[in-house]
Amino acid sequence: MNLRTQYILDSFTELKQRMFEHLPFDQTPLAEEEEDFLQKWDDLMEEIKSLSHDYLFTAQELLARLIRCYPNLTALIKRELLWFVGGECLHFLGDEELALYQKFEETAYEYEQNGQDYDIASLISELRNKETPNTITH
Repeated sequence: MNLRTQYILDSFTELKQRMFEHLPFDQTPLAEEEEDFLQKWDDLMEEIKSLSHDYLFTAQELLARLIRCYPNLTALIKRELLWFVGGECLHFLGDEELALYQKFEETAYEYEQNGQDYDIASLISELRNKETPNTITH
């Protein structure tokens, strides 16, 4: 599994854990809609682990559904996760964020071309710290 795919898997795992701390996922028993959502989430995790070529489409669908159906949980989503899965999720990012993640892609590409290792979270954090104080940081 490559670095980016592992980061996506880890981010989805962390997000699911954090969802259980908030309504409606902290309720017992869960409503049928939430049970269905979590089942689709588990299916996505298996798709990512098996490196299914369609996992990004499923990820886009689930993140968009999370934002539409559970707006109270939107703040739990790592902003870079929206970038990494792309598609409809890019519409939830602002222009400054899109520029930041484009810069991330350029920098990561340079590292890869030079055979340098890097940590995705550290690199994004470093790039955010270089932003001007008026930009959004999440």
